[in-house]
Amino acid sequence: MNKYFVRSTTQKHLGTLLPALSPVTTLYFSRTEPQLLIASLPDQDVDRLLSEGAEVIPSRQYEPLPVIPVDFVYQPLEDHPLSLRDVLHHVRADEAWAQTTGAGVHVAIIDTGLCGTMPEFPAIKRSPHSWVAPGLGSAWTDMQGHGSMTGCVATGTLAAGGRYNGVAPDSTVISCKTTFDDTELYQIYDHLLQLVRNGIIGRLVVNNSYGAYQCDPPSISLTDPFPSIVQRAIAEDVVVVFAAGNNHVVVCGKDGDECDPNSIWGVNSFDDVISVGTVNQDNRMDQPSASGQGYSHRDSSRGPGQFAVRTIKPDCVAPTYGEVMWGCGYTAMEWWGTSGAAPQVAGLAALLLAKDPTLTPRQIQDTIVQTCAPLPLGPTCAGAGVIDCQAAVSAVP
Repeated sequence: MNKYFVRSTTQKHLGTLLPALSPVTTLYFSRTEPQLLIASLPDQDVDRLLSEGAEVIPSRQYEPLPVIPVDFVYQPLEDHPLSLRDVLHHVRADEAWAQTTGAGVHVAIIDTGLCGTMPEFPAIKRSPHSWVAPGLGSAWTDMQGHGSMTGCVATGTLAAGGRYNGVAPDSTVISCKTTFDDTELYQIYDHLLQLVRNGIIGRLVVNNSYGAYQCDPPSISLTDPFPSIVQRAIAEDVVVVFAAGNNHVVVCGKDGDECDPNSIWGVNSFDDVISVGTVNQDNRMDQPSASGQGYSHRDSSRGPGQFAVRTIKPDCVAPTYGEVMWGCGYTAMEWWGTSGAAPQVAGLAALLLAKDPTLTPRQIQDTIVQTCAPLPLGPTCAGAGVIDCQAAVSAVP
């Protein structure tokens, strides 16, 4: 059976549809949108619901970094001696810590889980309010590696003997472990919104290092459940950060020197989402992989973004290179994709909120964009430029 969103006109009408569903149907009832549920449905149930006037929306699958041969990505440390420490110095996070370290702010990492045995994620900084999809075990395990990387970049700490600080080392991390099906992503945002609404947590930043890896715009509506709940979260003062995507050269076969065509899709391109591309240690995104094949910074997706109107995507870029956490260890990589750039901005948003908890998502976005270091690249390549954490936090009284 496939997963679907089922939306009715009213909660009462939705209730009248339930007796018609098969006994094996698995149901999740939205707490944010009472007339919506998520279900695994056989074809006959889909037909029955449609005949009764319900809106039935198939689930959509997203993914983190594309799966590619390991030797295209991993570099021996002696061949690439830089690390997350250099990246944080590049974006001046280490200078910003004199003013704020993210204390009191929660950062949710929607990803493949976080390796809870790594000292960068000591028990004291791990939220008890994590979320995990059925069948994936603990939210604090990461068999793939990607989630631990993004979590460390945003929130890692040296305090318990870790190798690396993240951008916001004193923030609290919420691990949300998923297969990136949008019915799961919807449930994660539903869960996070309840934490905020009920006062269980304070200010919240959500990092999303996944997207649609394709060359044509996906058939997504702004009113679809997942886009809708992301917009609802932002309206309720949750700061949402997305990776721009890694679509430009390998996926779509475009010229790495060009700032078009657009390849930032879906929710990643919303005006009020902070969308993040990536550059190398020289602030470039036109260089091929050092191995001569595979992904590199030139794959960072180009804007202006499928749904962007007020803004041009990406909003900004962040550098990715060198050694970083990957799963329950560390590895050196030529780049970390836009997946590794987005959590730097999520961490920066946490620094800003820790300094001034009254800032709105729009104010945080504007502050980050207005304090970027400009680059000699078009805005649809690099947005406003490279993030500057020290300049951003200094811009907040």
